[in-house]
Parts: sequence; structure tokens; C-alpha cells
Amino acid sequence: MNTYRLLEHTADMGVEARAETLPELFRQMALGLRQIMTECADIRPQLSLLVEVSGEDREELLVNWLGELVYLLESRSFLPATIEIDELGDTLLRARVRGERVDPERHHLEREIKAVTYHQIRVESGADGWSAQVYVDL
Repeated sequence: MNTYRLLEHTADMGVEARAETLPELFRQMALGLRQIMTECADIRPQLSLLVEVSGEDREELLVNWLGELVYLLESRSFLPATIEIDELGDTLLRARVRGERVDPERHHLEREIKAVTYHQIRVESGADGWSAQVYVDL
């Protein structure tokens, strides 16, 4: 049941995910974001980063979480390979992200993400688990 898919929108792209738990939902959203950035599957877990973000609610927390992953790519040329959510509440997320620096010979960056937006954002729980949707500005 843990899945994500990409959504197309004029000048934007989105990620929609479903998962059994909230931590897995946030992990799936990050994997979807990574696929927007690069379709490369050969990312090695050579470096480990601790990531902590906060937000006023789950939606802002999701935007800040994905925004931090975009920032790591822009500032450190860091691509995530694996993601472990250590702690996740309504307003705080702590995760261990393993990956490596971009290697131009192995990693082709598909798209540049300018920002993670609040456009049509949602994080919801239901009888069959969790779902979320977010769009990014390209």
C-alpha cells in the first residue's frame, strides 16, 4: 500500500502518496520528490545527515521537510538514497537521510525545483491509512 505517484500541473509537478503510517507517508513523499529531481536509481548511501524540521501543522511540516531536501541538493549537491524517519509528530520531524553528492557521470538531474508550494496541499488520515499531495514550482 505504500506508494507515490507524480502529478503534472502547468509549470509545476506534484507528488501524491499513500501509506499505512504517517512516517511512511512522509518517506514516500520524499521519494516522490527525489524522482522529480532525478530518475537515477543508483544513489549510494555513503553520507548520513540528520535532518530536523518543524512546522505549525502537518501541511507546513511536509512543505518544510521537502523544502529541506531541495535545499540539501542545492547547497550540498546531496541526493538522498535512503530515508529513515526517527520521530514525527504534528509539528516536528527528525530523520536520518543517507545518500551521496551528485556525480555528474552517474546522476542526471532531470528538473530544478524552485520551491515546494502550498498549492492544493493536503495531508489526511482515513480508514485505510494516510494520504498526501503537494506541488513543487519548477
